[in-house]
Amino acid sequence: MDFTLLGTDPRFLYLKRRLELDGHRLTPDSHNQIAPPSWRQGVPYYKDEIYVIENAALTAEGALELLMRRSNRALAGMEVLVAGFGRIGSFLAGMLASLGAHVTVAARSEKARAAARARGYDAVDIANIPPVFDGVVNTIPAPVLSGDYGGALCIDLASEPGGWATDAPVLRAPGLPGLYAPKAAADVMAEAVYRVMEEEKDHD
Repeated sequence: MDFTLLGTDPRFLYLKRRLELDGHRLTPDSHNQIAPPSWRQGVPYYKDEIYVIENAALTAEGALELLMRRSNRALAGMEVLVAGFGRIGSFLAGMLASLGAHVTVAARSEKARAAARARGYDAVDIANIPPVFDGVVNTIPAPVLSGDYGGALCIDLASEPGGWATDAPVLRAPGLPGLYAPKAAADVMAEAVYRVMEEEKDHD
């Protein structure tokens, strides 16, 4: 089968290798286009539920690595705010807690806050966040945060416009799987492409 790759981040180099090893051909003009998820064009692998879960886990793992590498503190005992408790937020909170961090989840919905508390995390309304943390990781694609929370290492995983409503010093890290673990991200993407195309073929 022919594919056209439109992305340029590191995972696309590995994706090219994976597709070729699987016996496919890369051309510049195939109708089977594979683009970054944010482009919302080509083969809609980004709608595949398994892809969404696996990509969220890679994103959370990449955020954990950023916290460890860029912070001047050990994760054990670190006070970390995770903004948002969707797939990425819940994966990240679990990883942090397993390494001894004290996790606070900020979420808009009471249901999400209840889910966070049920897993042993502190939970606060997004409009009532305490002022000081060691680290803050945002997963919400809306400007709901402000300031630097007492000099916290602030990491924004959300797509534009990001999660900060102010000009706080923030490490922007959208598209983290392709930067943190490009080979794994490429394999997750390839498998999702194959599943989506197989489903489309079955519906024809």
